Amino acid sequence: MKKIYAYTKMIMAMMAVMLAFTSCDEDAALAYDLEGVWQGSIVGEYYSYRGYATDDEYDTEIMFEQNGSWMNGGSGYEIDYNHHTRRYTKAYFTWSVKRGRIHMHYDDGTHVVIRDFETYWLHNRMRFRGYFDDAATGRPLASFNLIKVVSPDDYYETYYSRQAKDFNEEE
Repeated sequence: MKKIYAYTKMIMAMMAVMLAFTSCDEDAALAYDLEGVWQGSIVGEYYSYRGYATDDEYDTEIMFEQNGSWMNGGSGYEIDYNHHTRRYTKAYFTWSVKRGRIHMHYDDGTHVVIRDFETYWLHNRMRFRGYFDDAATGRPLASFNLIKVVSPDDYYETYYSRQAKDFNEEE
């Protein structure tokens, strides 16, 4: 009986170690897939939470850049265009992937978590959709649906996408 208990305990420990390494590998793979420039839409109370306009729809561009090789995070920017107010908003953030969730810490102190997301291929383009939540309260803020328009291989040729260049010319 003692041998069965010892074997069971050893198998449970090995499974825990395997799950820990699998989670890290999945986080690193997700971080690798995220790197690049994504464009699409955000719908919901995303900016009312940050003190801007109320419940609305935004055209958005989000750039995830890894800091160093084989890391599961980095820095980036987000540009949002509100059709109702016809205004652009640009914010910078750092990001990381932890236990299958994406954490974004903005320069203005905002911390959101991306949950229930998926990345998938459709018509030779990578897609990314999911939900933004308030990291402190877990309150849902918005949904998003994005298409990858620039991959890391394209950075040296076109570091910023067309929308980012247009925004930088306006500043």
